Formats: sequence, structure tokens, C-alpha cells
Amino acid sequence: MRLIFLVTAIVFVANAQFPDTLLGSVSVGQNPSDVCLSPDGSRAYVAVKFGFAAVVSISGYSDFSLEELVSIDGEPVTLQCDPSGEYLYVADQENNMLHLINTETLLVENTQAIEASPTDMVLYSAGNRIYMSHQSGMITVINTETRLVEDCFWAGEQIHSLCITPTQNLIFAADNASPEEAVINTDTEFLHHLNSGMDSYSCAVSGDGSRLFLSCPSWNIIGIVDIASSMVESSISCPSGSPDNMVALPNLPYLYGVYPDQNTLVVFGTDDLLQKGEISLAGAPVNIAVHPDGERLFVVNEGDNKIKVIGFDPSGISPFSETQMLSAVVSPAAQPIVRITGLNSGPVSLKAFDLSGRTVWSAETGIALDEVKQFTVSNVAPGVLTVTARAGTLSSSVRVIVL
Repeated sequence: MRLIFLVTAIVFVANAQFPDTLLGSVSVGQNPSDVCLSPDGSRAYVAVKFGFAAVVSISGYSDFSLEELVSIDGEPVTLQCDPSGEYLYVADQENNMLHLINTETLLVENTQAIEASPTDMVLYSAGNRIYMSHQSGMITVINTETRLVEDCFWAGEQIHSLCITPTQNLIFAADNASPEEAVINTDTEFLHHLNSGMDSYSCAVSGDGSRLFLSCPSWNIIGIVDIASSMVESSISCPSGSPDNMVALPNLPYLYGVYPDQNTLVVFGTDDLLQKGEISLAGAPVNIAVHPDGERLFVVNEGDNKIKVIGFDPSGISPFSETQMLSAVVSPAAQPIVRITGLNSGPVSLKAFDLSGRTVWSAETGIALDEVKQFTVSNVAPGVLTVTARAGTLSSSVRVIVL
């Protein structure tokens, strides 16, 4: 069978200049791992693995200060406030304990044993419950009225992340060792599983509650599930790899993902399902939370041991600028050829993705200004491929159809 390569025009994409503003940063102690906000938005709480729960006071839109470091005998990894804001629950992975902090006195009032390896916590405020995930696939339920652990049950193979719908009727648990995600119906207390077909490391729900986003590190995609039908409807290709943790803005169509190895936040559109751009954030961002006002992002960074606050103003997002860097070449060979032209000097990473978002080919090279290099995309199956080149903060892609 003769192979024909149909080539589309290719554009070079420079990252948009987002109107996000760094409002401030606060040092919180060595190796912070998680952040949550008090229900009234007056405080941010940070789990610090070195043995603290950091309390950050929020006095105004851009006024932040460290109020207290509450000593925890262990290694705090995740935390959550109760609906009233009067108590803070801190999970310790060293001793497998749950520590209860009175947020008025900032003293540890109680400690309870929990399952090993806690990973995340989510608040179900309407039902006065906190759900905690464990790497083992267990889910712990904490009653915030009695302030006691009331249940623990199996939900999956390896759970890293939890999220809840805005109506609080569904809790999702991303399973990193199974193609199924756990779904907890908080109205009926019924647990079932959603077949996403992906090993999902983190999860988030869109602000309107219609979509579930699943970060899949094996395929370098964010899978998108229609919550009403429980069906995977699409995916977002992630040339930089899928994010470690994600959060969606409640009132605006944006999804933020943290990339600690690249010192960036990547912004995705939840309306058009496109990667919008990157925000440089030095310090290895590892986790993220949205303020109750829906206008500020609180990001914990384990590289510089700080919490950083970003204010979002949706007006003035500039579109990507376009110029040519990567192109496809019609080739007599049975394999597609792509060509890159250096717009500046430095390393370039190339990847080819199939329609499911799987990486099927990759290459690394260095390039000089105006230098042209040519690559054969080898050992790939017939079909539609998207080839992406990244050079520093710049990226470009071309689609090749192999018939």
C-alpha cells in the first residue's frame, strides 16, 4: 500500500503574556506540600513536611504574612479546614496520624491513628465530612461535627488526588494504578468506578461542574470526562508532560497545572480545551488552591519553601503570536519527516502524539539561530500525528496525516 503524507501549515507559538500578577510570597518552612484556605478566606494553611502546619494571615488582597508555625510531631503532607473554620485537620505520613488543630488557639487538641500514606483531602461541607485519600487506595472519612474518623473503605489501587463538584454531590478519586477512577455519591454514599482508560495522577472539576479533568502522566495528556454521561469525551495534549496537581477557577474557564521540574504553571482553557500558555514561577510549585473569592491562586513551592499568591485578571489575555519554526516535509520514504528552523540558539525537544494523546516518538537536539535540522518520525503506526517542538518558552506544532 502506498503511503501519502498530507501536510498542514505549521505555526510557531510563543507563550501568551498572561495578566497574572504575583501579589506576594511568604516563607513557610522546609518542604511544603499542600495548601488550603479557611472558609472565610482570612487564612491560608500549609502542610510542611519538616514538621509544621504554617498559618498565613491574609489581611487584604495583596497583604500576606506568616502568623504561626504549629509544630507537628511527624511529616505533614495534606490538610483541610472544617466548614466552620474552627478546626484544621493535618495528615502526617511519618506516623500515620491525623492531628486536630484549634484555629483560635493554634494548638494541637487531638491526634488519631489513620491508614498509611495519606495523599490528599477534600471538604464536603454540606455533609460535615472530610474525605482523605491514601496511596494504598483507601479513603478515610472524618466527621467534622464529632471531629473523629468515622469510616475507612477501599476505593482504588493508588490514589493521589481528590476533587469535588461545585454542588458537592460527587467526589472523584484519581487512581494512578488503574484505568478506573473512584466516584463517591455524597447524597447516597454509594461508591462506583468510572472507566477512564487512563492511569490518572491528579484531578480537578471545571467551575461549572460539567467536566472532570484527569492528568495522565503515561500519555502526557489531560483526559476530559463529561460528568453527566461519565464518558471520556476528549483530551488536551500536554507537550511538557501532564501536571502534578491541578485546579480550575470557579467562575472563569481556566485550568491551572503545576510543573515543579519546570518552575511553571501551565494554563489551559476549559472552554476550548487548548493550552493557553505558561506562567514562570521559580521555586518548584507542587500544589495549588483557589481563594474563596475565586480571584487568587495560592501556590506552595518546595524549591524555595514559599507560598506564592497570584491574582488573576481575565481582561487583556493576548493571543499567541505566530511565526514559522517547525514544518513537515513531503517525503518519498515510508515515514514522515519534519524540519525545524532555529529562531534562537538552544535545546529543542520534539514529540509526536497520536489521536489519543500518547507520545509515539520523541527526539532531543540543540539548534543555532537560523539553523535548519531535519528529523524522521520513525516506527509509528499509520494515522494522524501531531508533532510538537519546544525551545525554551516557545513551542510549535504540525499535524501529519499518514494514509
